[in-house]
Amino acid sequence: MMDNQRVLTDLLKFDAVEAGYRRLYLANPYIPGSEFPLIHSWAEFVAQYQTQQKQAISIPTEPLSDIAPRFYENQFFAPRTFPTALTDTVQSLVYPPHLVSEIVAFKHLRYLPAFEHSLEFVKITYVVRGCCHFYLHGSATFLPAGSLIIVCPNINQAFFVNDDDSICLNIIMRRTTFEEAFSPLLMESNQISDFFWQMLYVKDFSDILYFPALNNPEIEDAILHLYEESQETCQHQGGSVIIMNSYVMLLFGQLIRHHLAGVQVLTGQHQRQAMPQIVHYISENKRTVTLPAIAKQFHLSKGYLSRYIKRETGYSFSTLLQKLRLKEAARLLSTSDLSVEEIIERVGYSDLSHFYRVFKATYGQTPGDFRAHEKSIQALQRPR
Repeated sequence: MMDNQRVLTDLLKFDAVEAGYRRLYLANPYIPGSEFPLIHSWAEFVAQYQTQQKQAISIPTEPLSDIAPRFYENQFFAPRTFPTALTDTVQSLVYPPHLVSEIVAFKHLRYLPAFEHSLEFVKITYVVRGCCHFYLHGSATFLPAGSLIIVCPNINQAFFVNDDDSICLNIIMRRTTFEEAFSPLLMESNQISDFFWQMLYVKDFSDILYFPALNNPEIEDAILHLYEESQETCQHQGGSVIIMNSYVMLLFGQLIRHHLAGVQVLTGQHQRQAMPQIVHYISENKRTVTLPAIAKQFHLSKGYLSRYIKRETGYSFSTLLQKLRLKEAARLLSTSDLSVEEIIERVGYSDLSHFYRVFKATYGQTPGDFRAHEKSIQALQRPR
């Protein structure tokens, strides 16, 4: 049983990086977004800091942690190749370290300058204690303790924590992790599942979900457990993907059960769109679905529906259907003992050679090789 108080005590401690940023802030306090603009590089921060500097203090020539306008999956997550050893193509990070994991949880550094950046992956930030500021389009939103925010990829945003007693935890995961590991969530019909459907399949989607001051001890407990499990992965390679996935599912389950009424959309389209329901319908009926059947289901003309799918997802109907069928086939290859022939029939292919050809073109492997590869990775990820 985890001791939450022990975890909180550890989180409140200052390491060398946080202490360095704190030293700069306390010498010349600043509030980002007003007279002190959001920055995009360490050089920008130093230049702005020096223009407002009242107390002389030495400034490091390089940032104490990573500051960049964009962060990529290969900087944070295990490579999607086997074996899982790091390669020269992975750019190492000062904080947090690269992990052999699909989900990474880490503390947001206190006093880290608020730098505007985008992510290739999904981020969830939870305010464990105190407060923080979230910046979007240059405007700040105050996030009190217990607040949770879900940021989809490719949105310019920033966080700032400027208090010794404030603790924020970040949970990051690949975009594709939702489709592969959290398919039960996508089968729900609510604002959260719609959010992830659109994140996966709608071009230029930019919604952010904000749950203010949840005051839910089960959510906090799940997040602290997830953080501890992620630290185990970092320190001893003993964390379990299954355990971390379970905590994330528990987190989303609590949000759906208790907090949908209070969710706020900070940016993007506020009206409910048809696209999530259309993609959901295609996924549920992928074996036999046709464009005329979808048009009839949603009371649309076939021509309009075809153009709408292309405009919103960037894919033609046939390409989108193929992607959904292949993703389901890949999931079944990874998680079941069904034969390839049975899987093909389940996802809606009738031509075996055609399936092998499009699967290899998409995943770079035959279905048999893909299954062997995935089983090998799963064996490495099991707790020892």
